[in-house]
Amino acid sequence: MAAGSRDPAARLPGWLPLAALLLVTALAYARLAGVDFSWDDEALVVDNQLTGSLDNLGAFFTRDLWSTTRLPWLKSGYYRPLMLLSLALDRALFGLDSAEAHVHDILWHLAAVALLWALLRRLVEPGPALAGAALFALHPVQSEVLALVAARNDAMAAALALLALVLLVDRTAGWGRLLGGGAALLAALLCKESALLAPFMLLALDLARWRRPGAWPRYAALGLALAVYLGLRHHAGVDEAIAPAPGNLAVVARHALDIAGVYGRLVVWPWPLTPARHVHYLPPLHETLFGLVVFLGLVTWGLARGRHRALVVVGLVWALLSFLPSLAATVDKGLLGERYLYLPMAGLGIALAGALDRLPLRALAAFVLASVTVLQLRLPDWQDSRTVWERAHAVAPTPFTAGGLAWYLHRDGVDPDNPHAAEDLARSVDLMVEALAGDPPYRDVCDMIVSALLEAKQAERAVEVGRWALRERGCPRRGLILDHLAVALAGTGRWDEAEQVALAQPGGVRGPGLVVVAAARARRGDLNTARRLAAGMPEDPNFLARVAKLLRLGGEAELARRVAALPRESPAESAPPGAPGR
Repeated sequence: MAAGSRDPAARLPGWLPLAALLLVTALAYARLAGVDFSWDDEALVVDNQLTGSLDNLGAFFTRDLWSTTRLPWLKSGYYRPLMLLSLALDRALFGLDSAEAHVHDILWHLAAVALLWALLRRLVEPGPALAGAALFALHPVQSEVLALVAARNDAMAAALALLALVLLVDRTAGWGRLLGGGAALLAALLCKESALLAPFMLLALDLARWRRPGAWPRYAALGLALAVYLGLRHHAGVDEAIAPAPGNLAVVARHALDIAGVYGRLVVWPWPLTPARHVHYLPPLHETLFGLVVFLGLVTWGLARGRHRALVVVGLVWALLSFLPSLAATVDKGLLGERYLYLPMAGLGIALAGALDRLPLRALAAFVLASVTVLQLRLPDWQDSRTVWERAHAVAPTPFTAGGLAWYLHRDGVDPDNPHAAEDLARSVDLMVEALAGDPPYRDVCDMIVSALLEAKQAERAVEVGRWALRERGCPRRGLILDHLAVALAGTGRWDEAEQVALAQPGGVRGPGLVVVAAARARRGDLNTARRLAAGMPEDPNFLARVAKLLRLGGEAELARRVAALPRESPAESAPPGAPGR
C-alpha cells in the first residue's frame, strides 16, 4: 500500500498491530487464571474417567465425548478425541489445576485470533484485517468459551480450521501446504464438528475473489481429511445423537424471532452476559428488537456500501452456517449459549474487514475499551458453578435460572462439611418451588423437589408440594418424585396413600418405593415381605435399616425396632417373581 494511504495500520510494521491485539486480548482474559472449574467442567474435566492417564489415548478415539464422564451410558453424538487429549495433557502436566487449564484455553484463543488475522491479510488491507481480528478477539460474547474449560474445543476447532484455510487460501498450493491443510482440517474436526464448514468457506473465498474455484488439489486435501474423520467417527460408533423429544422443533420454530432477537442484541449490545438462557424463558421480542434492528442495519450497510462486498457476503455466510448447527442444541435441550457465537464471530470479523476501506482508529479504540470493560465486569462471576448461576439468576431471573441455581445450592446443602448447609438447602427448596411456579414450569426440578424437602426435614411440606407438583405443575407421574412422595406420605402417617403411590410407579416398584411397601406391609403384620425383599437385594445391606427408619418417622417406633432386628434371608429364599419390586 502506498505511503500516503489513509489506513494508519499500513504504516506500521506488519507484525506490530497483531502483537498489540494479542497482548490486549491476553490481558483482558488474564483474570480467568484465578477462577475454578464450573458447570460442564465438573463432568468433562474434573470427573472425566479417561483423561487421568495418557495410557487411555487409544480410548479417546473410540468413545463419545460424554460417555467418558461418570455416566458412561450417555450419548451426545460428539466425537472429539483431540479435546480429550488436551484435557489429558493438562492433567499429566499440572493435575486438576484450573489456572493452567484456563491459560491453555487463552492460548488457543490467541492462536485463533492470529490465524484469522493471517487469513484476512491475504484478503484485505492491514487496517480492515486488524479490525476484523479485533472483533473476533475481544467481543464479550467470546468470554463463555474461555471461561469454560469444557468449551475449549470451540477455540481449538476454530484455530485449526483457520490454519487449514491460511495454508490453502492461495489459488494453488504445493505438496507441503496440501498436506498441512488436510492435517489441520482433520485435527479441527477431531476437536469439534463445526470444522466441517472449512471446505465450503474455501470455495466461497475462491468465488469471492476469482469468480471460480481454485486448483482442485486443495479441495481434494480437505475432502480426504473429511473422509478420514468420517471413518474414525464411524469406527467409534458415534454416528447418531439422541433424537430430541417430539415437539421440540416446533417450540424452536415458534420462538425463532425471539431467538434471533437475543443473538442479534448480543452482537451489538452484549449485556447481560449469562450462560443461562432457555428457549422457554426468552425476553419478549420488544426488549431485543432494537439490537436486532441495529445488527440487520449494519449487515445492510456492509452489503450496500462495503468495499469488498463479495467478502462481506462470504463472512455473513460463514457466520450463518457456523451458527445453524447450534440450533440442534436448542432443539434438543432448549439452551441458547453465547459460546455458540464463537465461530460465527470469525465470520462477522471477515464481513467487517470486507466492508471497511481503512482502519477506523477511534471506533476501534472505543470498541476495545468497551469490550475490555464488559469483560472485567463479567469474568469475576465465573469463580465456580454456584457463582455463575447466582449471577445468572440475579441479572436475568427465569424459572430456568432458579432451577439451575437450586441444583448447586442443593448440592452444597447436603455437604456435611458445609457450615451453611441448612441455609443452602432451605434456599434450594424455595428456588425449586419458584422454578415450578413459572410459566411454563421448569420441570427438570421435579425429581429433586420432594427429596430436598425431606432432607430439610419438612415432610408435611414435602407432601403438599409433591401433590401440587403432580396435580398442577405437570410433573410426570413416574420416577423419583413418586418414590419420594410415597416416603413423605408414610413419614406423615398416610400409609395407605403412601403404598398406593409407591405401587403406581410405571415399570414396577423400586428404590425408595420398595422401602415404603415393605414398611406398609410390616404395619399390617407382614414382616416377611421386608425380610424377603432385603434378601433379594444383597447389594443394599441397609435396606432393613431404611425400612425401620421410615417406620420411626411415621410414628411406629416399636415396629421399627422389630424390623431392624429381623435376620436377612439368603438370596435363595428371597421373594418370588410376583413380589413387590421383582
